[in-house]
Amino acid sequence: MIRPRLIGYRIKSVLLASLMGAVFGTALGFFTSILDVLPPSGPMIKGLIMGSIIGSNIGFFEEFVYNFKLRRKSYLLLLSIRTALYSFTLLFWLVIVNTVSLTMFGNNSFENAIVFYLFEASFDRDIILVTMAVFTIISLLQIKRLHSKGDLTKFILGVYHSPKEIDRIFLFIDLKSSTTIAEKLGNIKYSEFLIDYYYDITDAILMADAEIYQYVGDEIILSWRFKKGIQDSKCINCFFDIRNTIELLKDKYLKRYGVYPEFKAGLHGGKVVVTWIGDIKKEIVYHGDVLNTTSRLEAECNRYNQSLLVSEFILNNLKLPAYLEANFIDELQLRGKEKKMKIFGLDIIKSPDKTEAQ
Repeated sequence: MIRPRLIGYRIKSVLLASLMGAVFGTALGFFTSILDVLPPSGPMIKGLIMGSIIGSNIGFFEEFVYNFKLRRKSYLLLLSIRTALYSFTLLFWLVIVNTVSLTMFGNNSFENAIVFYLFEASFDRDIILVTMAVFTIISLLQIKRLHSKGDLTKFILGVYHSPKEIDRIFLFIDLKSSTTIAEKLGNIKYSEFLIDYYYDITDAILMADAEIYQYVGDEIILSWRFKKGIQDSKCINCFFDIRNTIELLKDKYLKRYGVYPEFKAGLHGGKVVVTWIGDIKKEIVYHGDVLNTTSRLEAECNRYNQSLLVSEFILNNLKLPAYLEANFIDELQLRGKEKKMKIFGLDIIKSPDKTEAQ
C-alpha cells in the first residue's frame, strides 16, 4: 500500500531523476559533438531531450518497480538487470531521437534515417558509451546503498576526518518485546521479520530527510542536522509516519508472522563530536552526552507507558505539529548532571492527514 504522501515523494524523485538525466544528456551531447566535429547546439539539444526521457524512465523503475519487486535479489543480478534494461531503453530513445532529427533536418525518409543511423552513423559507438555509462551509474547507486546518506561524499571531500563539534538530532527507535518475538519466531523467521520492518519504514525515513546512523540489533538510530531536523518538525513527524506505516501494514505482519512491530523511541539533540574512525572499515561516529541522553529517554518509555519521549530542548526549538499535543511527564536526573531535564510525551489529538489537508 502506497499512501498519497509517499506517491508525491516518489514523483518528486522521478522528476529529480529526469532533471539529472537532462543535465547528463546535455553534457554527453557536447562531448559527442567534439568527437563528431559538429556544432554543439544540435547534439546538446538531442542530449537534453533524451536525457530527460531516460532519467524519468530510470526514476520510475527505481521508485515504483525495483524497490517493491526485486529488493531481495542479489547485487550481481540487480546490476545485470538494470544495466540491460536501462541500456536497451536508452538505445531505443537514441534511435528514435536521431532518426527524427535526420528525417527533419537531413531530408531523409524515416526508413532511410533509421538505416543510416544504425549502420553508417555512430550507433556502434553509442552502444559502448551507453553501456559503460549505465553500468557505472547503476554500480554507484547499488554501492551507495551500503552506506548512510552522504557518507561517500563526506569521505571523498575529507569531511570529519578530524573530530568536529556539530549540532545533531537523534531518534532512537527500539522494538518492544523483541526477545519474546525472537523466541516465538526463531532466528531465521525473526531475521525476516526485521528485514521487512526496516524495509517498510524506509519511505517514512526518506520523507523526513533522516540519516540512518546505525542499526543495533532490533534498534535503529536516526539522525538529522539540527536545522533540517526541526524544519517542519521532521524529526517528530518521522516517528508518527513510521507508526502509521506499520499500522497500515499490521494485517500483513499478523498473517505472515503472527505479530507486528511495536516500538518505543527517544528524541533529543544538541552538540556532539563527529569523526571518522577505523582503518580497514571506516565509519562515521558521534560522541557526546546527547546520545546517552537519547538512549535513556528511549529506555524510560516503558516506565512511563509512553511510545515516544521528547526532551524539553527539542520542543523549545520547533513548532509542534497541529495534530499533536505535548504532555509533561517528569524531570529526569541524568548521571553526571546537576540539573534535571524535563521530558514530554506526545499524543495525537487529530488525524495527521486531515491536518495536512486543511
